[in-house]
Amino acid sequence: MTVIDPEQVALAAALSAERLLNARRTHRIRLVGVTLFAALFLVLGVVLGDPAWRTNWVALGSYFGLAAALDVSARRSDLVARWLTLAPALLDMPLVYLLQRGQYATTPTPSAVAGFTLGPFVLLLAIAALSVHRWQLALAAVVAATLEVLLQVEAGVSVGARVSAVVVVGLSAAVLAYASERLAALLVRTSRQQKLAALGQLSAGVGHDLRNPLAAVANSIFVLNRRLEQAGPVDERLREPLELAKRELAACQRIITDLLDYARETRLELEPIDVRALIDECVGLVFVPAHVGLTVEVATGVGLVPLARDRVRQVLVNLVQNAIEAIPDSRRGQVRVAATREPGVLLVTVADDGVGMSSQTRARIFEPLFTTKKQGTGLGLAIVESLVRQHGGQVTLDSAPGKGTTFTVRLPA
Repeated sequence: MTVIDPEQVALAAALSAERLLNARRTHRIRLVGVTLFAALFLVLGVVLGDPAWRTNWVALGSYFGLAAALDVSARRSDLVARWLTLAPALLDMPLVYLLQRGQYATTPTPSAVAGFTLGPFVLLLAIAALSVHRWQLALAAVVAATLEVLLQVEAGVSVGARVSAVVVVGLSAAVLAYASERLAALLVRTSRQQKLAALGQLSAGVGHDLRNPLAAVANSIFVLNRRLEQAGPVDERLREPLELAKRELAACQRIITDLLDYARETRLELEPIDVRALIDECVGLVFVPAHVGLTVEVATGVGLVPLARDRVRQVLVNLVQNAIEAIPDSRRGQVRVAATREPGVLLVTVADDGVGMSSQTRARIFEPLFTTKKQGTGLGLAIVESLVRQHGGQVTLDSAPGKGTTFTVRLPA
């Protein structure tokens, strides 16, 4: 079954829109640049009559005609605008090649001007990198290197110079490809940060506003239950919906608590905590089904560690609960909670032999609202990461499909 991630679809659409916008912008930038270049030839070669500035006017005229037609079409059609990303390789670079060849007839030493095109070719690569995919940038690099070598061959330049030109073009393309990918990653990260900022503001407001009506509903259910009990034995047909209402109400309150916990980062009040006692307390708060074995191993000498008790308890309960839920009901499994102390660091690991995670899941596991559970909110591990970070610590994981998962929490001790 194919699973579609709405967030990934939205991010892909944002990247596509950004590339489309850049394709239209860079086409106009290139048109302005070539216009200024042609004006230079026109003034020096035609107006002032300098024979060293003769050029291929047929190539220039053909270029402007085609470029203008493409610009008009790109304003009306997204499809044409997307294909404009190939213009640096298929339109601009051939023009530069033809213009440079036109110079050879007017200069006594063509080899002296053969390398001048390397700069425009690299500049065109840089412009192309704003809007193209990797294969399009590779195509532009191949075209640039080929045309540059052809120019240098015709000018009689040495083999070493030709190889150097190819290396320069190749390295430029590699650097620009990396920069383009980093820009795309920055766009993705910025989009997610904006989403999370909006989530934080929404969570604080909605969570606060919903708590009061939910508290009223909880009180009403309690009063109704008491009055039914006072009236006599409660019919099972009434007891079941009441219990369901209480469970779902508790689930709503838990979601609101998660939202508020994620939305705010309060100042932590640290106090010496017995790690063994805290872990035992956390394990006691989690329901352990019969098919799951749970062991606790606390190394000798862990002792007292300065922690925010309630926050760390929330971290451990969440990790242990997730570890238990990662083990399928169809087989027995094992969850292990261990704590050791290194110089200046408390290490707590929560390991299971459950289903494990794919690389895609591992990459996003601490993202708010990302969940693999049918009934999950996607906030549990995001809160875990936030609370550990507030302590000045770090949480990492090691997991693979079918091999279980191990979370490691490092806290300053």
